[in-house]
Amino acid sequence: MIEYIVQVINWSFMIYIFVYALIFFVSTMYSIISLHEHMERKRYQNGLALDKDSSIIPISILVPAYNEELTVIECINSLLKLHYPIYEIVIVDDGSSDKTREIIIETFNLKKMDKKLRNIVHSKKILDVYEGERGKNLTFICKENGGKADALNAGINASKYPYVLSIDADSVLQKESLINIATPVLEDNRTIAVGGNIKVANKVKIKDGEVVGSAVPNNWIVIMQIIEYYRVFVSTRVWFNMFNGNLIISGAFGLFKKSSVINVGGYDVDSIGEDMGLVVKLHSYHRENKIDYRISYSPHAVCWSQVPNTVRDFGKQRKRWQIGLMESMMRNKNIFLNPSYGWVGMFSYLYFMLYEMYSSVIELVGLVFVFIAYYFSFLNREFFIVFLILYTSYSFVVTIATLILGNYIDKYMITPRIFFKLFYMSLFESLGYRQVNTFYRLRGIVNYYLGKREWNKFTRRSHN
Repeated sequence: MIEYIVQVINWSFMIYIFVYALIFFVSTMYSIISLHEHMERKRYQNGLALDKDSSIIPISILVPAYNEELTVIECINSLLKLHYPIYEIVIVDDGSSDKTREIIIETFNLKKMDKKLRNIVHSKKILDVYEGERGKNLTFICKENGGKADALNAGINASKYPYVLSIDADSVLQKESLINIATPVLEDNRTIAVGGNIKVANKVKIKDGEVVGSAVPNNWIVIMQIIEYYRVFVSTRVWFNMFNGNLIISGAFGLFKKSSVINVGGYDVDSIGEDMGLVVKLHSYHRENKIDYRISYSPHAVCWSQVPNTVRDFGKQRKRWQIGLMESMMRNKNIFLNPSYGWVGMFSYLYFMLYEMYSSVIELVGLVFVFIAYYFSFLNREFFIVFLILYTSYSFVVTIATLILGNYIDKYMITPRIFFKLFYMSLFESLGYRQVNTFYRLRGIVNYYLGKREWNKFTRRSHN
């Protein structure tokens, strides 16, 4: 009886891994075809006439900032140099305790204004409002501390344009990013949200919104995150575009139709996963009210963002991501296998539940029972070794395919030296990095059920 139970669990675990591999294979193949076709179309098109005011959507860029004195100036400078006709920048200082407020006011020569903001969505008290020189369209808001979601809500209240774009204060946009993230809206007016492509800024030199140099990272945790970001932002998210199934838009870079955000009450101020929470609410609102809509992803809209440099900071981030994911999923359980939600209910929610929310638990249980089977000689060792080698090799091939594809759409920006290092290190992704990631995600699950839901911000460093 014990042997039968162990064998059933082991076979279930292997099927689980096989299905995951199959999903990544399908998504990677689809991404290769889709992105290649897109690049070919761009070669033979003059592009949309985005320099004409009548053909674009005005955008308000929201930048929530809390203790970002090291990175916020470079972030704002990159935003001021974007290639886009009509946009404004709204910086929201969420009660910083460092010199964020002072350096922003001094650097951009901002003037205090006697201005009242509309309270369309909930946010904490606004203390002061500053504006820049005429023509720069820069607004700076100082408010009581309420968290990132609260700061974004305050930015929505201060914004004047029909579309809002959220970006982290430690991030830098490429010059064409605003054009690229707005394109899905211009191509299909049903589009209410668009996610951008996040790339790792560590060891990358960025000047005026353009990458002017990069170095080979020496930190293994940074290298592994570069590999992971390429795989996630080039494969599955492109595939989920096909059936309007994306459940998450990274809080570091996302465009939203303001009226749609207001209709769902803005960002959830009691959530640390405000980015996914908003997207899931948008899906739910439009499905429940039978409103035709699209939530899209643009791999060509690039945002450079810092990632943790230490295992400790990496752990803080992954625990926070795990808790935010669980908050969003558990608050919207009505979507699970709900046919009225289409692919979102029948596939996307199930995928995120099995391969994101509880994947660390499933992996742990699977490994424990593999060792039990091995100890009691229930395991077909030859079959298991062959399966493990095939899966590891397959994961390596898929990772390399996404690196090549990502480099292709980035016009071969990665130098051969960096590419070779990423290629080499991807061989060892399953030996250390995956286990560290699983460990911290498990801790995130425990913290969620214990009610420990702190933000745990990791240490920032100056760009370049």
